[in-house]
Amino acid sequence: MLLSAGRRTMKQYPIAISFNPLVTHFEYSLVAQLARVSIEFIRQCEREELIKGRTMLHGVKGLCCEDVRKLKLIRYLHEDMGLDLGAVDFVLRYRERLKMMQRQIDDMERQLRQKDQQHQAEVVALCRNLQQCEN
Repeated sequence: MLLSAGRRTMKQYPIAISFNPLVTHFEYSLVAQLARVSIEFIRQCEREELIKGRTMLHGVKGLCCEDVRKLKLIRYLHEDMGLDLGAVDFVLRYRERLKMMQRQIDDMERQLRQKDQQHQAEVVALCRNLQQCEN
């Protein structure tokens, strides 16, 4: 519906900025289309604390892009893989834990490479010092 000045009202757009101006949120109606789920399924996932809806500036609840991606994964695990939402919760928590552990492993590998480079530099310096002492 156009206003007299030729502008559209906020109600017509299912995308809005929430209280955090850096994060775009999508109304549940658009999220349902994007994730191919019902609005009731979104609400059920929110009740199960699998996702967290946020109230947008115009008072309607919405999800950020990350939560939309997560909802798509939830739908896949629930509908395609046949897991109940309790099992989906377990899978999501386990998946996050694995990601965290992978980040820790990556960090430890980086630290080991750094230490290895330091040790190699020390060996080179000691070899130079030894050569100087022999001459």
